[in-house]
Amino acid sequence: MKYNLVNKNFKENYSRELLKARGVTDFESFFNPSEKLLQSPFDLDNISEGIQFIQDTINTELPYALVVDCDVDGYTSAAIIYQYLKCLNPEKEIIYYIHSAKQHGLEDVWKDIAVEEYAGVLLPDAGSNDSCYAEQINCPILVLDHHILEEKRELAPNMILINNQESKAYKNKNLSGAGVTWQFCRALDETLGKDYAENFIDLAALGVIADMMSVIELENRYIITKGLANIKNFFFQTLIDKQSFPMKGKINPTTISFYIAPLINAMIRVGSQEEKERLFLAFIDGEQEVVSRKRGAKGALEKLAVESARECVNARNRQNTIKEKIVEDLEMKILKNGLDQNQILFLRLEDEDDFPPEMNGLVAMQLASKFNKPTIVARLNDEGYIRGSARGLNQSELVSFKDFLDSTSLFEYTVGHDNAFGISIPNHSLSRLHDIANKELAHIDFNENFYGVNFVRSASATDLVDLILDLGEQEDIWGQHNAEPLIYISELNITDADIEVVGQRQDTVRIHKNGVTYMKFWAKDFIEELKQFPEIQMNIIGTPNLNRWNGMVTPQILICSYEILDGRLRF
Repeated sequence: MKYNLVNKNFKENYSRELLKARGVTDFESFFNPSEKLLQSPFDLDNISEGIQFIQDTINTELPYALVVDCDVDGYTSAAIIYQYLKCLNPEKEIIYYIHSAKQHGLEDVWKDIAVEEYAGVLLPDAGSNDSCYAEQINCPILVLDHHILEEKRELAPNMILINNQESKAYKNKNLSGAGVTWQFCRALDETLGKDYAENFIDLAALGVIADMMSVIELENRYIITKGLANIKNFFFQTLIDKQSFPMKGKINPTTISFYIAPLINAMIRVGSQEEKERLFLAFIDGEQEVVSRKRGAKGALEKLAVESARECVNARNRQNTIKEKIVEDLEMKILKNGLDQNQILFLRLEDEDDFPPEMNGLVAMQLASKFNKPTIVARLNDEGYIRGSARGLNQSELVSFKDFLDSTSLFEYTVGHDNAFGISIPNHSLSRLHDIANKELAHIDFNENFYGVNFVRSASATDLVDLILDLGEQEDIWGQHNAEPLIYISELNITDADIEVVGQRQDTVRIHKNGVTYMKFWAKDFIEELKQFPEIQMNIIGTPNLNRWNGMVTPQILICSYEILDGRLRF
């Protein structure tokens, strides 16, 4: 268990000093975010043209075409603009297109749109790079996006591009598609004298969180804080109710990203087309009653949101089953061909590896965990490029897998986050990639976890309890670019009397020492190790947490990793 201290070992003002090290300077705004943190939507380029387009078309007879992009940010963006326009004109017909697979923007739907008559096409969370398709469509196309333009070419003349990345005056480059769409609605409010946009800030928050945008960006901070405190979307609330047990009543960026976003993404990955259509309908009209598809319901009615939430849970279960089968098959292939001998596990899929590209990221993540190597799962296309998904290891000396791949200059693109992103590489460059990686990463033992910790303390440190209490109080602020802090705790001396095994399956351990409870879940192996010795000294890495029960607050450390130093102590 290796670690390094990634900041100063702060001895006071723990959470504030940590936030300062991560770039937060305005603590009043951060801890008490207000509407003044929102940038004017009129700082977005072409926003006036977008508003004029809506004014010119909202009351015409022709419908809009709305393209729903295939992730949480895409669905929430589409739901925001759909509902907002229905507020302006409840009679306006909006026909939505939902991708059958992992396509984006106009890629797979432009032909269907082109043969129909529309007042305009709405492209939230996509479309910036779709000029080649847009040119085939004979109506205005409104793009509300946050993706970087992949190529600097002239836009199709019928495209109105509103994109924070392409707007110099708009400072927040960490806004998601849902955020851009919501800002557009705010601009419509201001222009038209309406007050509708505020009703959809909860969906903007969900999109920002799910798309892994920075939670310390002050504008995002306001959207998330205000949005999660004012959840009005019935389907969003129903999903939270469905996950009430694991979330334990906590609604914050961490619980939303761990328990809500994966349910929606699972449906988008493995749901039927009918289920995905019901998913979107649940976002825009979740309170309507439908005949239940629940086994044994016998024609009873239930809210669409309830039905779709249940289908999302079922989709996640199906997804996990599919994933395990795929990983099992690929594991045999990897071992047979010795692919695990390289520092990067690069699996180029063949025709017999028949599973949808939507699963690439999940499969790569599972294989990375199983083989303890940065992993790429991709497929060769007809143009000679290998394209797919890459996953790095979060507890590794290789902090950013993406940055390393970029440094090789072999890739057509790497798009995404440090350790979760999409890739494209020419097929002829694969051998060269392995040569570089095997040489430059030879010093890294990926089998040994490497943690970047924020605080180092001994188990007997006089300020350990205060440190945990301070950090634990801030549980609602952690998220992308502001990860939960890790504490390295040394020389924890325990005896049998300090250990408590709990849980229905007796697989959770609590260690009580010096006013702190150390907890580890799914810990049967750890429990067996502890049983071997009456006295143990260990080091621990974990996250701070507070247990609130019957008016009492107990400081806790949730154990991420540990090492037993001595099991024969006498202290």
